[in-house]
Amino acid sequence: MMLYKLDENVHEIGAKDPERRIFDSLVYMPHGTTYNSYFVEGEKYNAIIDCVDLEKVEILISNLKEASVNRIDYIILLHSEQDHSGSIHKIMELFPSAKVVCTAKVKELLAIHLHLSEERMIIMNEGGILDLGGMGLTFYSIPFAHWPDNTMAHLLPQNILFSSDLFGAHYSDEPEIKKLNDTQKRAARGYFSEIMMPFRKNISKYVAKVEQLNPSIIAPSHGGVWLNSIEILDCYKLWTSDEVKPFVTIPYVTMHDSTKIAVLHFSKIMNQRGIDVILHNLTQKPESLLIETGEMIYDLVDASAIIFAFCTVLGGPHPAIVYAAATSNAMMPKTKFLGMLCSYAWATKAPEVINALTSNFKSQRFEPIVFKGLPTKEDLAKIEICANEMADAIIL
Repeated sequence: MMLYKLDENVHEIGAKDPERRIFDSLVYMPHGTTYNSYFVEGEKYNAIIDCVDLEKVEILISNLKEASVNRIDYIILLHSEQDHSGSIHKIMELFPSAKVVCTAKVKELLAIHLHLSEERMIIMNEGGILDLGGMGLTFYSIPFAHWPDNTMAHLLPQNILFSSDLFGAHYSDEPEIKKLNDTQKRAARGYFSEIMMPFRKNISKYVAKVEQLNPSIIAPSHGGVWLNSIEILDCYKLWTSDEVKPFVTIPYVTMHDSTKIAVLHFSKIMNQRGIDVILHNLTQKPESLLIETGEMIYDLVDASAIIFAFCTVLGGPHPAIVYAAATSNAMMPKTKFLGMLCSYAWATKAPEVINALTSNFKSQRFEPIVFKGLPTKEDLAKIEICANEMADAIIL
């Protein structure tokens, strides 16, 4: 059960999914996730904000019963993706007089993804207020805080901001509602890296908007509720800034240790220069590609540099590094420097492919270090030169 009281008239009634490990067939979730839904009881009208994933609808229904909710006037959808809206048809059947409240963009996407009719819909404009009696919800669009339809709703006078995906986390461990701790912060940063980072400039504007609203509580659609909104806002201000930290992330693939030798030598030089290096072996275990790519994306929130290190397969880059490069490219990171270490047996065009796959990186690019077979002393010397030049650029 997820019955938490945010206020005398506001309860969290959503569902946990602690066993789920992959989200959107892309994101690795070591702590599972939650599908947050909120019940708001006004003097005149009752509302729920967001529905849960269809697979967890029975938990939502059970929580509504436990909270003694026998009337819903408004079903508010802040985002049309199915983890927020998937159970909407079931909830509409349960409360046949309830109206669906959303923005025009949410309505458009609900028709596409859930074939939801507009007959029972109320469309809210920017800054529109839904009066519940003694309290009201003001609606603000935050397009591309994941999807083009994401919306926030600010409840006054309780001063609770329902932020949709913004400020969320894939995190279902107990307790959800408490001050920010290290595990929650890491989960929130991981969520930011794979959901929000591609839209970093937009997100920065939304953070400023939320600061103006100055909510006491931020209630997102995934993970914990932030009882101290300043803590998560401060994190987002750092993550959306242009600031980077002096460390290097290296996703790598090695078949017969040639690439690994190069990676370790590069790392040793960096460490000697006082720069941390985080290594991600993409093929150490069958599940490593998904997990380590996710960890690499986590690093790219504020890493100074990335080195793609890989072996050649049939003239091109190993498919695992292709996945890592394409995925990181989609996140449009702020990383300042990019390099490559490439081993090959008889011929390679792999660096050219990785260059093409990373076009969204606005990083300074160092000349790829390409070597045949086991790296020779001459190859290792080239790696040292590259590592020292990159270290100079990072320290500068």
